[in-house]
This record gives sequence, C-alpha cells and structure tokens, in this order.
Amino acid sequence: MSEACNSNAEDSRTVCKYGEKCYQKNPEHHKKYKHPGQAGAFEKKNEKNPGKLREKRFNPYSSDDKPAKQHKVGDKKPDIELENGSGTSESSTVVKIDTVNPIHALKLPKNITYYDSSDHSVLKELFLVKMPSDFYKFFDCLNTDDAIVKICSSVNLELIGPFELLLGKLPQLDDKELYLVHWRFFYDPPEFQAVLKIKGKSEYHIGYFRDDPNDEPVFLASNDSAKDCQIKPLADNIFGAVYLHLKNENKSPFTALACKKLMETIKKYADEHNFSLNPYDMKKRKSTILTNSFHRAGIVVPYNKKTQLGYRPLVENDVNLKKLFDKLQAAKTQSEKDNLLSDLQPIITYASIAMDECDFGTGVEMGINLFCSGLKELESNVLGCICPAYNLLNRGEFSKIIQLVTSRTEARIGHPAIIS
Repeated sequence: MSEACNSNAEDSRTVCKYGEKCYQKNPEHHKKYKHPGQAGAFEKKNEKNPGKLREKRFNPYSSDDKPAKQHKVGDKKPDIELENGSGTSESSTVVKIDTVNPIHALKLPKNITYYDSSDHSVLKELFLVKMPSDFYKFFDCLNTDDAIVKICSSVNLELIGPFELLLGKLPQLDDKELYLVHWRFFYDPPEFQAVLKIKGKSEYHIGYFRDDPNDEPVFLASNDSAKDCQIKPLADNIFGAVYLHLKNENKSPFTALACKKLMETIKKYADEHNFSLNPYDMKKRKSTILTNSFHRAGIVVPYNKKTQLGYRPLVENDVNLKKLFDKLQAAKTQSEKDNLLSDLQPIITYASIAMDECDFGTGVEMGINLFCSGLKELESNVLGCICPAYNLLNRGEFSKIIQLVTSRTEARIGHPAIIS
C-alpha cells in the first residue's frame, strides 16, 4: 500500500465532501477535514514553477509596511519607494531608488493624497484612454451603500486600475508615467486595459480591448499571464464579461451562493438597461482582422483592399517564429543568443521595409509578436518595430505605454498591486 494510502487510513479527520476539488484554504478547515487525492497540494501551492523563466514587467506602488520579496532570478532590480515629505502636495512626491536591496514594492506614504472620485476626466489624463459608459454603470449598479468592494470580494474578484479612481483610492503622484504601467500585467499589450482580477496571487484578469486609443473598446477579454499571452474575448460590455466569468468559473462551496446572487443582480440590471450578456461573437470581428498575432485577439489597422495597402503578412509564419523564440529563451551562452538574433534580424528588417511602404499593420504584428515572447533580449526590437507603426497610425498613446512597459526599470519588477 502506498504512503498516501497509509496516511489516509490513519487519518481520523472527516472526509470533505468536495475531496480534492475543495478550494478552501482556511487552515482550520484542513485541520477538521481530510482531502484524499489532494495530499501535499495545500502545502505546495506556493512553490514556484521551475519552467517559468520570465520576470514580470511591473509592480506599481504599495502602501503596505511589510517588506516585499526579493528577486531570485536574473539581474538585481532597484528598490523603488515613493515618499511624500509633507503629505499635502503631489509635487513633493518623489521616487527613491535603492540599488543595494532590491524589493518588489513602490511604497506610498500613509498621508498621500488621492484624486477626487467624481472627476472622471482624470482617467483619460492618466491612462490615456476614455472609459466607456458601461464601466461607470457597472460601478453604480453594484455600489449601493458603497458595497461594491465587498460584493466583488465575495465572488473572489478585485477592482483594479481605473476603478481605483471611482473607489477614491487612486493616489496623486508626481510621476504620471506610473499610471500607464499600473496594473499592466506581463503580457498586456497597450490595447488591453485591465479593470478586474481574481483576488490574491492569481494573474487572471479581465479588461477592455480596443484597437485604437481614441475609439471605444471592441470587447472585454481575459488573460492569465501566469499561463500564456492569449487574450480571450468575453463579451461586448462589462456586465456580460463578469456574468460569463461567474457562469464559467469553478465555484467553491464558499462562493457559489454569492456568485448566484451577483449573476441575478447583473442579469436584472442588464435586462432593464439593454446590456447583452451573450459571449462576444468573434465572427463579426473577423472581417476587420488582418492577422491574429500571438495574443490571438487580432490586429486591426486601416487597410485598402483595392490597393492592398496597410498590411502584408510577415515573411515568417507564427509556428517558426515561436520556435525561434523558444530557442532564444533556452540559449545558455551569449554566442548562441547572438546567432539566433542574427536569424531573427531579416524577419524584423522585412517588417521595417513593409512600414516604409505604408504597410503599418506589419510593424504592429511584428512588434506584438516580439512583445508576447516575453524575452528581455527582444525589448529594443519591440520598440523599433511597434512604436513607429503606432505613431504612423496616430496611436501615439499606445506607443508611449509600450515604451514605458519595456523601458522603465520599475516596470520590470514584481506583480501589479496596490495595497490600501
């Protein structure tokens, strides 16, 4: 008989009716109930995945007094700390960098000032995009008696990014660039603006996806940056996105009732205000998509079918490009990396030539694919391809965002979080 079987036989605890599928993390629950088939899983949840070689791009800021964890992979990163000498004026807020003891936090002083939650124009100023009407209506729908945070928490969701303004939790900082990388996860391109995430250490998040910074979002989508770079469309509006997320989520016995109640609330409001709860139909987008790209959400740029001006396919297909990225990630010596980068250069040059001939979509595709590789060695190539394309397409806001995400030192540290 195996060691696990012997252990279960000698265990006098009551068997949990949910067995190995139980989501309960409370230590008291595990003391009272046993979970056959889940042996060791509870203790091993926080172990690192050895196959995960990337570093995350960003940690914005935190007011938590607890020290954050240090990097154990790659080069040392600076410790960034936000301090406000007087606590009354944002002009006195500064960033302090300590290169000796790198940690994962930008700390806010306790007496920091916050933006007025009723001034919605701040969002366009700080995040460079305008939030759609359903964003505000969703907040109003759930914020009866200021209960929205509690309601979302009951279904294991957390309001992030632009929602922090409506919650009165968006701090006034001198360095406005920090807002453009705040709550931007590792694989989030400039087109994707996160507004919700699963609570805790999960990197699953939901956000608005738009093709142009000056246009309304096309849909809401999800991504789990701990798994891959794929952006998966959910719905046309945030009511539908949250409803579908709750419907498809593996509910624990401790959130099932809350999920049911929230779904009923959302459905009632959506029916009364004509918000569709149906999944987003990618078929209606296919007519405008020129290429899927690595994130699979599609790239849309102006394209003249008659002259075929605006986009041409890359000289290398996605499969071979991914193989090249995998080899570059696995390369152990600089010589190996240099050889692989030489193999990649003609593909990048082809995209540059395409942009010179007004096929700007090719530059966007090449830049997004390089970005989705997650490889630090390719960051300069990302900027070289995608920034000129964005600027020529009058999408300068996207250009600014991706420059910050790939260039700022603090934008490569830790996990996006603000702790009030």
